[in-house]
Amino acid sequence: MKITRTDIAAAVALPSLVSGAALLADWQYGQHATAVETITAIAAGKLAAVSFARKWSPSLSWGAGAAAAAFTQAAITGAAGGGPAFYSWLVSVALAAAARGAYRHHTRHDDLKVEQESVKLQTALIRQQMAAHQLAVRTAPEPVQSGPNLTGRTVEETKLRTVVHELFTAELPGCTVERTKTGWTAVLDLPVNLDRDRLRAAWPKVASGMGVAGEFVLDDGALTNQLIARFIDGDPLSAVVPYQWASATRFTDPVLLGVDRFLNPVWLDMAYNHTLVAGSSKFGKSTLVRSIAVQLADRPDTILYGMDLKPGAPELTPMAPILQDVAETPEQAHALLDWLKAELGERGEILASAGDQEWDPEKHGRPAIWVIEDELAELVRQGDVGQWKKDPASKKQESLLALMRFAGMHFLSATQQPSRKVFGGTTDARGNYANRLSTRMNDADHRRFIFGNTPGWEPGKLDQPGKFLLQSPVHQQPAPYKGMWLTGDEFRAEVARIGATTVRAPVGKRLILPVPGASNQEKVRNALTKYGNATRRELEQATGLEERQVLKAIEGLKPEVERTDAGTWRLVPSEAWEAQAVSVP
Repeated sequence: MKITRTDIAAAVALPSLVSGAALLADWQYGQHATAVETITAIAAGKLAAVSFARKWSPSLSWGAGAAAAAFTQAAITGAAGGGPAFYSWLVSVALAAAARGAYRHHTRHDDLKVEQESVKLQTALIRQQMAAHQLAVRTAPEPVQSGPNLTGRTVEETKLRTVVHELFTAELPGCTVERTKTGWTAVLDLPVNLDRDRLRAAWPKVASGMGVAGEFVLDDGALTNQLIARFIDGDPLSAVVPYQWASATRFTDPVLLGVDRFLNPVWLDMAYNHTLVAGSSKFGKSTLVRSIAVQLADRPDTILYGMDLKPGAPELTPMAPILQDVAETPEQAHALLDWLKAELGERGEILASAGDQEWDPEKHGRPAIWVIEDELAELVRQGDVGQWKKDPASKKQESLLALMRFAGMHFLSATQQPSRKVFGGTTDARGNYANRLSTRMNDADHRRFIFGNTPGWEPGKLDQPGKFLLQSPVHQQPAPYKGMWLTGDEFRAEVARIGATTVRAPVGKRLILPVPGASNQEKVRNALTKYGNATRRELEQATGLEERQVLKAIEGLKPEVERTDAGTWRLVPSEAWEAQAVSVP
């Protein structure tokens, strides 16, 4: 056993510290400290003897021995004085050096023994693994055929892998298939020898090879080597889509139209865009318009006007509570278009003074406007002939379509008979209407006036009422959608709810349309019946009469008509003017 310098240094330091502590304890506590040290030394010596005899842990044995020696030295130092204390210090130094060397020797010996046992165990484990491998090689059957692994986690994945390998001799590195509400979606990771344009072009062969009845929609994945294939099982749009109220606070919020083929909501941005809705009768065009109208009318910064030149305005009359006014005759249509032109001029001046380019109702003080036109063709038929031939309504509208979007003024136009003449002489509606919707149209030639000649836009192939095609700045690919079904009761309930809070334009700032009447007095009476309190100027606008004619008609209608304190004219309730007439002598 070799004792190193480190062993000697530690052996000298430990007894010195113990002796110093013993002297300090004796000075503080006297004989009590010596007694405690003596008892502790005896107990530690007994523990060391038992540990060595029973071959307990070497750490415990040598540690107990070192503690016995240390406390023995402490007891001698505190009780015997200087000479014996120095002698015990020398003995402790020698014993400590010997114990440290022996403990280190035994520790190293134990470490080597543990290391040897570990090597033996690792060698035995390696031998067992080698034997197991040899046994597996000897007992495994010979492979029948070598080749790519085309087995997927689902039936669809296996079919996709198999068909792609058969067509292109390529194995898909990844193919993840997930179930959806309308079928399933596969994300295909393509190998280097197969790009997605090539696979997209050959997809009809892939679909045929899979043997599934349904429709695939292909989209590019997030990575350049990914193609997403969405399979639609059956016709998800065959079911009715219930009407759903969509909340909005500004005219710039989109409107909810219905759902797409994957039953996801489809929204349309209508702000600063004109919208055209086309379709043959009985295929859901009117329901689409009504659904859009009630959503627009429910916004606090929006007002609606109507134009329906069919006798009785059958489509827009039920909307009257949510409309500011409805033009039902050619005269009224021209008046509405003229008023829009004047309003456009005023809004242009407001924007110019503010240095702005687009209308904001909150900033500029006037609401956004939508004019709902039902059967655009009637405007041309009735508003472009006779006295209007030199100043046709279609030309007025064409000019407004081109100019008024920036001022927050829009057209929502519906037609069953799209044609070149209806759209101001152009071949289609693209120059004027950014948003175009079409339900089924029985005349296949009509589609080019809505969507142009781009292949795929075929509203004649829509097979159910409520289905429609949508083209907008966001929707550029031909795809069928299903509109919400707004029942008659639901529509009337929505109109009543929204109409109760619809704010009318104030007197003097509202649109005044010409009202029918055989005589001047009837014209004035009809105007007051329609608009309530009216200024003299508003009565002139409504009747088409001059100031003198209006005042003479009012004089003839007294006491049925009276002047208010605000300077307007109004119809007196029938009971009041009858009582007044009886009291006159």
